Amino acid sequence: MHFEQFSITANAAVAGLGIALLPKFLIKSELQRGELVEVCCTPLKTENAYYLVTPFDKLDYAPVQAFKAWLEQVIAK
Repeated sequence: MHFEQFSITANAAVAGLGIALLPKFLIKSELQRGELVEVCCTPLKTENAYYLVTPFDKLDYAPVQAFKAWLEQVIAK
């Protein structure tokens, strides 16, 4: 099965429909309640990516620039 939203994927896993590959921070409460358990503790790299987006008129906005710089620094590690 393939779902377009993390919440639907998490709900499917909670319902017993299979294993889900999800960012841990999005299922923290399900893990704490014991509705889901970690199957693999090793972070996995995939071909997919996250994209940092902002409205064009905010490209030079200081908080956006600061977040972008921090993110680039974290990714470089």
